[in-house]
Amino acid sequence: FPEIHQYAVSFQREIFNNAVLEVNYIGKRGTNLIGGYNSNQANLQATDSRCGSQTFLQAFIAVQNSTTANTPNGICLINYLVAGNNNPGGAGTTTFRTQFSTQLANNGVASAAQLLSQRTGTASLAANGFSQFFFQRFTQYLGGLFVIDSNDVSRYNALEFIFKRRFNKGLGFQFGYTLSKSKDTRSFDPVFTTVSTGATQAASSTPFDINDRRLNYAPSDFDRRHVFQATYVYELPFGKGKMFGSGIPRVLDYIAGGWQVAGNVLWTSGSPFTVYSGSNTFSNVVQSTADCNGCTRNIGKLVQESNTNFWFDAATRALFSNPATGTNGNTGRNFFIKPRYFQTDLAVSKNVRLTERVNLDLRLDARNLFNTVSFDNPTAIFNATTFGRIRDSVISGSRKMQISAKLNF
Repeated sequence: FPEIHQYAVSFQREIFNNAVLEVNYIGKRGTNLIGGYNSNQANLQATDSRCGSQTFLQAFIAVQNSTTANTPNGICLINYLVAGNNNPGGAGTTTFRTQFSTQLANNGVASAAQLLSQRTGTASLAANGFSQFFFQRFTQYLGGLFVIDSNDVSRYNALEFIFKRRFNKGLGFQFGYTLSKSKDTRSFDPVFTTVSTGATQAASSTPFDINDRRLNYAPSDFDRRHVFQATYVYELPFGKGKMFGSGIPRVLDYIAGGWQVAGNVLWTSGSPFTVYSGSNTFSNVVQSTADCNGCTRNIGKLVQESNTNFWFDAATRALFSNPATGTNGNTGRNFFIKPRYFQTDLAVSKNVRLTERVNLDLRLDARNLFNTVSFDNPTAIFNATTFGRIRDSVISGSRKMQISAKLNF
């Protein structure tokens, strides 16, 4: 059964009247968490006794590294898989080079294995003398056989600093900063319905290799290393009964008195995202991640090229490449960080007392006061023509302002 263990240590200290400093450590550890995977992952290490210990992965690489001229009889395992024999002339390998040219060019060994596994008729595995389960255990499920189990894990550690003042003499606030790290093998609950595949952000929570689930252990989709939050309310000290209000004329009190300012601020560092290669070099279920030469997690920055926003500039994009056949990319899951998020909201209000029983509330609310743009993930597939482009993909709303009045009686 899934288990969550939580532990915390908290320290509080009153700094001065009505103001408290709080420091918290919070830890969480999840084991046996619910997750799903496609158990129909193609076996790249499949062998046939007629070709000794040669695996399909080795045979695929051999085809990539050879030509018809230097291997006139082709590659043994490929000959049998495609032509059903290993006769001189290598007809099977020649056909394979033609039919699987895209996979050979993109190191897509897992895609080739799946296509061979799902062939029917005279080109099927059975017709060429192989078991129909040579590559996949459940070939009757072309879309995959999805399994729900409880093998996922998560870890969370955070240090919180909170400084707060109880509302007193017209002022109240709370400032909080969190330094945290969240890692897991999966960042969403499939709710017993589906498993993400391909090259979406959610697909990075699907195991790259069902035989090594730890390959997916990385920063969570929602991990934000730094978070600052603040809320405040302040009654301006003008008007009757305030610090600067004694003895002022009633007309002036209507203008200067009863004002209040309140708001909140949220600033966070960017959450992580996965850059995919665009090819199935490692698994037929999830695309492999991209290789990147000398890249760091925070290598992205907002730049403009041809009047279009990019998160990876041209020099950075040149560092990426397709991983080698049979390998996952060296960047792994959720290696890169997307842009930070910032938003501040403000409310200005004024209370006008008309009589002892009637008053009027005037209010101005501004959401995203500075109209700050917070961007979402860029295009994160290496072989896409728009790779690295962020364009107008935003997660923030535009500035919205509302004026309202309320009569209380």
